[in-house]
Amino acid sequence: MSAFWVVWSKECIDNLRDRRTLLSSLSLALLGPIFFIGIMSLVLSEAIEDQDDAVRISIAGSANAPELIRYLESHNTEVDAIEALSGGAARNLVKSGEHDLVLVIPADFGMRLRAGQMTTPTLVYDTSELGSAPQRARRVERMLETYGRTIGVLRLQLRGIDPTLIQPLLVDRVDVASNAEQALKLLGMAPYFILLGAFMGGFYLAIDTTAGEREQGSLEPLLSQPVSRTALVLGKIAATCTYTAVSLVLMLVGFYIGLPLVPLDRIGLALDFTLMNFIGIFVLMLPLTWFSAALLTVVASLAKTYKEAQTYLSFLIMVPTLPIMFTQLFGVESTPWMMLIPSLAQSLLMTSLMTNDAVAWTDITLSMVSTALLAVLLTWFAIRLYNKERVLG
Repeated sequence: MSAFWVVWSKECIDNLRDRRTLLSSLSLALLGPIFFIGIMSLVLSEAIEDQDDAVRISIAGSANAPELIRYLESHNTEVDAIEALSGGAARNLVKSGEHDLVLVIPADFGMRLRAGQMTTPTLVYDTSELGSAPQRARRVERMLETYGRTIGVLRLQLRGIDPTLIQPLLVDRVDVASNAEQALKLLGMAPYFILLGAFMGGFYLAIDTTAGEREQGSLEPLLSQPVSRTALVLGKIAATCTYTAVSLVLMLVGFYIGLPLVPLDRIGLALDFTLMNFIGIFVLMLPLTWFSAALLTVVASLAKTYKEAQTYLSFLIMVPTLPIMFTQLFGVESTPWMMLIPSLAQSLLMTSLMTNDAVAWTDITLSMVSTALLAVLLTWFAIRLYNKERVLG
């Protein structure tokens, strides 16, 4: 055990001395929560402002529909009247960015409405725009649809027809999603950031202690020392695991401090981010820190140069996060067999802990045990690699 502690302390201290490598390893853990929370706050703030602020819309041919203009203005809409133009000209104005939202009212709009006929105004906007124009366009669409339904009801009433005859079905919407579940849609990428930050914590140290030593020629003298190769490998993996855990702690602290700053309450959503939740997440992730350290060490040991190892590991750390993205995109529900997959199990359980949902102890036990067993298997494989002389070549 003394040899193990010597190797562990030596690798940890060496990594501390290399400040650039250390900063690169922990950069995602330090900046990830800031970036994520900043983006979420910006998106929510824009959404809230769009809901509260008046909709600004450019209307071509406003003189053709004075009643419609008055209706829009009475529903928190600012109308900018522009000269009458065709739909093609309106598309060019929006495409060029001169106007965000253009409503083209045809010249026969009023005449067709008075005659009881259908008329077709054209709403032009650009959904590829990253700003709030698409959201404002949907608000205008809803107002126009309401205006149209109101005219339809009045037409039927004038003819002595009950308007409910054309609406035989009225849907009563009941949303059973809790506020936490709704907020989770906005914060669904938080587990992804946490997992990626944990893997990045030991990224460079795993390369330095394996392919880096081989390339620099220090691996052979190290293996010639009176230290068992088992203790040597365990010390290297433990050092990598230590920095992985440090990165995880920094990431969790960042989210614990920053997530309450996201203005979820302004849209009627709430999440209770307690300290015990994040302590639970850390304990849940401990086997994964061992798994990631062993995995990074094994793959880096198979590379002959630092660059080669960096190439392998850059791709490798993306693999455990792919199942997470899959489940988020397709809304896959948690099942017991998913608890056997490292990173996916932790992501699902992490999500439940962050939203204060009930978590089955069997799922926690299954995920931690399965991940730990895979970590043991990878550690055994790394020891076997170092017990072979070809590890030097």
